[in-house]
Amino acid sequence: MRDAEVLLVRRVRKLLLVLTRPFGYLAFVAALAALSASAKLLGEEHELGFFAGRLNETIRRYPEVTRRGVRIAWLSWFLLLALALSPLDPIASRWDEVVLFAVALGVLWHRRFHAHPGGR
Repeated sequence: MRDAEVLLVRRVRKLLLVLTRPFGYLAFVAALAALSASAKLLGEEHELGFFAGRLNETIRRYPEVTRRGVRIAWLSWFLLLALALSPLDPIASRWDEVVLFAVALGVLWHRRFHAHPGGR
């Protein structure tokens, strides 16, 4: 009886991890965006801006760390866009589609024209 309970608890825990892991990746991507924004807004002259910028650069130096979170973020964007374009759209206006396209264009613009450290 005890082994069956342990097995059930392990399976439930694995299922919960599978279901919540994408939210963890999204939180990680949001934290990186917040680090980048705070570094830009505060500037390198401010000690917190300097620290946020260095921490952001250090984390982004390892793409294998950020790759999965970015993939989940793009998948979430695509799913939200599909929902916004479908007849099941919970928001009756077209502004949700406009905002989603603007976010994607902003990210793509930043990736295309932003000078990456190290010449990447």
